This record gives sequence, structure tokens and C-alpha cells, in this order.
Amino acid sequence: MKICVDTMIFIDILKDEYRSVQEKFYRALEDRENLVIPTVVFAELMPQFKADTDLIQQFLDQHHVRVEPLDLRSTIIAGERWLRYLKKKTKSVCPSCGSSLENRRHVLSDFYIGGFALAHCDAVLTRDRGIYRRYFPELKYI
Repeated sequence: MKICVDTMIFIDILKDEYRSVQEKFYRALEDRENLVIPTVVFAELMPQFKADTDLIQQFLDQHHVRVEPLDLRSTIIAGERWLRYLKKKTKSVCPSCGSSLENRRHVLSDFYIGGFALAHCDAVLTRDRGIYRRYFPELKYI
């Protein structure tokens, strides 16, 4: 099975947090699943490695994760779902002063990862299921 791995999984591994999620990753590795990431995940990992791209690639190689390009098909899916998100996004009002408040925003990279997973993978391994479940319900989750 080809599994797209979300950025947060790697951050969990690096920080040694959320053991249950890490175990799912390592189980997929033991089962010799085909683990991949779109290039946007590589970019999101750069702060964790102080922009040392060789070190990022070494980390991914050690974990048997392949980087794949974000193609037009993935980007179109991401853009369609991003537009749906923007249309549904609402503002809250502060109960004290009546000022308009921005709700938590998801970033476009979440949608790129979801679009890539939907276009090219059998499943996604993620801890942040809210955005994916709502805007990519067709995905299988690990």
C-alpha cells in the first residue's frame, strides 16, 4: 500500500511525542509499506533541521520515505478543496467588545498534502485528521 505521511508524524518522531502515532508509522515501516511525501512536506521539515536539506534527506532515507513532486493533478484537487474551505470559513465575534475574530486557519500546505494523498496514495498517515476528514473524506486514514 502507498501511504502519504503528514509532516506532523515526523515532528512527533523528532520530538518523541504521541507514541501511538509513532507506532503506526513504525508498523507501516515494518510491514514494508510504500511511504511517500509530497515536496511540500520536505519544505515543512526544513525548520526542524535548520534548513540542512542533506540532513532532511538522510532522515527520510533512514526512515525509508520517498519524496515525490507535487503535480498538477494534486494541486487542482488541493485548490478545489481549499476554495471549499474558504467559502465555509466564518468569523466569530468577541462577546465583550463585538470585534470580529478570525477562526483558526488551516494553511494551504494541508490541502496540498491531502490533494497529493488523494491523487497518488492509498492512505494517509496523519495526526491532524480534522482538516483531512472534513475536506478529503474519500481518504483512508492510518
